[in-house]
Amino acid sequence: MITVDEALEIVLRETPALPTEEVMLGDALGRVLAEDIRSDTDMPPFDRAAMDGYALRAADVASCPARLSVTGEVAAGAWPDREVGAGEAIRIMTGAPVPAGATAVQQVERTRPLEDGHRVEILAPVADGANVSPRGCEVREGDVVLERGRLISAAAAAVLAATGHARVRVGRRPRVAVLVTGDEIVDVTARPTPGQIRNSNGPAVAAQARRAGATVRDLGVVADRRDETVAALRDGLSADVLVVSGGVSAGDYDLVEPALEELGVAFLFTRVAIKPGAPLVFGRRDATLVFGLPGNPVSAQVTFDLFVRAALLRLQGARLVLRPRVEVELLSPLKNRSGRRAHLPTRVRFEGGRLVARAIRSMGSGDLVAHARANALAVLEAERTQAEAGETAEAVLLDGFLEDDGAPP
Repeated sequence: MITVDEALEIVLRETPALPTEEVMLGDALGRVLAEDIRSDTDMPPFDRAAMDGYALRAADVASCPARLSVTGEVAAGAWPDREVGAGEAIRIMTGAPVPAGATAVQQVERTRPLEDGHRVEILAPVADGANVSPRGCEVREGDVVLERGRLISAAAAAVLAATGHARVRVGRRPRVAVLVTGDEIVDVTARPTPGQIRNSNGPAVAAQARRAGATVRDLGVVADRRDETVAALRDGLSADVLVVSGGVSAGDYDLVEPALEELGVAFLFTRVAIKPGAPLVFGRRDATLVFGLPGNPVSAQVTFDLFVRAALLRLQGARLVLRPRVEVELLSPLKNRSGRRAHLPTRVRFEGGRLVARAIRSMGSGDLVAHARANALAVLEAERTQAEAGETAEAVLLDGFLEDDGAPP
């Protein structure tokens, strides 16, 4: 049995980036940039008015009130057709180019139009450079504005658009095959008979994979029979990543490991000192990564979040592949009697300027409802058997942190 950190190091070492591809900007959200993005222009591309008002010479309004002649107007999208001379002002709108000769813009709230707008009274002095964004103050032409390896967010999409990138090179989406094993597993639409449970791992793992940027092929559920298991796994090995849930423990019906071995998968580890999820398999056959996750729902989701998600992001060329970890103050005690690093469901929130966490009552690795109520996993190392209220601990932040208030903390 190896540690969590050792297992993660192996996974990332064995995960190369996939080839890149070019996509349209409208399809780039959530993809991983495969190139540095440079600006093709200064930003702003001209001296820009930061608010509505009057472009003028600051020296002309050093003593106020001061009256100036209004010689024109510049709207956003227009270009000034004259300079600002001594004793003059030009009406200007937010975002418009500042005309030559002007050294500042006085906001309209500090002015009073006179003579039907042909003159203006400036009610307060303004400093040189006030309310003007100089050309290139944000970005210079040729500057790197987005770095390769980052996820493309809505804000990044705006930068791509502003710098003329209608197409962008990104990491290819990993193709993930998801297989669930077990005679006891029935379809979501079925009413389980005694001894049966619905297939919750398939939809959960598929959703986690898609959230991490992958495309997913659902291989369904395979019964605990050697020939059927081998056939289903052989089909899944055509993907970039094969994720199998169940069948990786040491029981008589745990057939995944011998079946994978028969298919030529080389194992890199088969057990990890983690709670939940110690029976965790990772291997490779040629370029295909293979993860065997535990069958218990929480174990499957936690191990996916910590290991498979990291691999999927690394395949796309992402620089940041691990979930954020923060220090939290515990509002309730936590226990860890497993002798392994424990990841315990909690709800984290801000309170009085600090992050606090309260444990969620869970009945164990099968309690998927408790896990769904968590927005973080509190981490207790193997040697830390208990943490009291008021003490601190690390927490791994999950998707939707501070967004989903569906359950009390």
